[in-house]
Amino acid sequence: MNEIVMPKLSDTMTEGRLVSWKKRVGETVTRGEVIAEVETDKANMELEAYVSGELLEIRVQTGDLVPVGTVIAVIGKAGEKGAGAAQQSAPVPHVEPEPARPQEVASAGPPAALKPEPSRGEPQSSAAEPPAAKGAKPAEAVDLVSPEGEKQAPAAPPRPGAEESQPAGEPKEPYRQGGAPEGAAPTAELAAGAGREKAAPMVRRRARELGVDLAQVQGSGPEGRILLTDLELQEKEPAPAGQTPQAAAEAAPAPEGEGPRPMSRLRSAVARTVTESWHNIPHFTVTVDVEMDEAEAVRRQLKQSGMPVSVNDIIVKAVAMALSQFPQMNASFTPEGLQFHSDINIAIAVGMSDGVLMPVLSACQRRSLLDIAQGAKKLVERARSGSLSEQEMHDGTFSISNLGMFGVGSFSAIIYPSQSGVLAVGTVSEVARVNSGVLNSTKVMKVTLSADHRVVDGAYAAQFLAGLKEILENPVRLLI
Repeated sequence: MNEIVMPKLSDTMTEGRLVSWKKRVGETVTRGEVIAEVETDKANMELEAYVSGELLEIRVQTGDLVPVGTVIAVIGKAGEKGAGAAQQSAPVPHVEPEPARPQEVASAGPPAALKPEPSRGEPQSSAAEPPAAKGAKPAEAVDLVSPEGEKQAPAAPPRPGAEESQPAGEPKEPYRQGGAPEGAAPTAELAAGAGREKAAPMVRRRARELGVDLAQVQGSGPEGRILLTDLELQEKEPAPAGQTPQAAAEAAPAPEGEGPRPMSRLRSAVARTVTESWHNIPHFTVTVDVEMDEAEAVRRQLKQSGMPVSVNDIIVKAVAMALSQFPQMNASFTPEGLQFHSDINIAIAVGMSDGVLMPVLSACQRRSLLDIAQGAKKLVERARSGSLSEQEMHDGTFSISNLGMFGVGSFSAIIYPSQSGVLAVGTVSEVARVNSGVLNSTKVMKVTLSADHRVVDGAYAAQFLAGLKEILENPVRLLI
């Protein structure tokens, strides 16, 4: 048998929440097939099986938060099923999911298709006894897979006095249906979950923090999926006319003076990462002005020909070409020496409502400008919907952070650990310049390189920026 453990899916991950299982106990699993979805401190990621076989048992249930390295499932041969079931009685270490707000539990609604409990005086025939009472299967055997297209949110403890569903084999009297087997309960639960709003667990958690009712949010993602940007828009809208003062007070931000608020998992991860970088990496910065008239002309021509690319896409391609010329900027510092990387994997900063994600566009030196544009667009969409994969969060060798869309002229960015540089991109603005005695208007963009002084010196960083400037000011090379 092969034990599947909670993997370390990001550099800062110490624990993970099991969002949903994609396979049931007893189903066949092939190597590389997605068997579960896991929520890390940064995003939701798919967990793939590293061996083929049968899913013998599931040790961590949907919604559980467990440390990295905890055994969450067992895969083996069909003949080993008995051994797996014998181990299933062992205690399962898990961390209780974070408590939900009262309004979230209320929105979940009562269990579907419940019938009244039979009167005490009415005898119950043996035919109505649930079949699971005799030789009931382990609780993991009835683990449910979330409906396709929907990500199941972590389970929340019910309010005091509210009805609770019990594990298989321990039915609670109010949930027993006359003559219906226990197996009908999961079916009803699955049907009830199908009507929930389509949103990733990261979005649901953020909605709880903001006090936003997802039922009132119009999703702008695929098939009406609710994104983090939808929550931000909802938060800015005034409370509905029919909303009670109490509900409005719960949704409103806490007044100052009530003490610190706990940070979200993403905010905590960002805090740890930048602190580690600032303490361990000796930063220095170099800034240069880049004339963008030619690059803007190329972008407009490509857009008119049906190949839309953004200024950021052009910068990513230009940086990849410059890194090929100056490979030391693509290296990493290690105690044993400099680690040079064969691939140029550029991380793109994506702003979120409570932090920043750095999804990675891999092998940029082999990508065309159009390929980079399409790949970057998909990465940003997956980051904002909370559905990045493990591969899309790892192995970055250089980073780009662009605040030009906010009108920022220039700024300095913090280097991501394990990398040696990050390029901070400002806005493209028109400035007056004198060329050959003639005053002209020129589009200029400031870029600032933050570099690791253990890896490169100022002169090498300046040469890298000079090479980048030449590429951007003569963008025909980007199309080759």
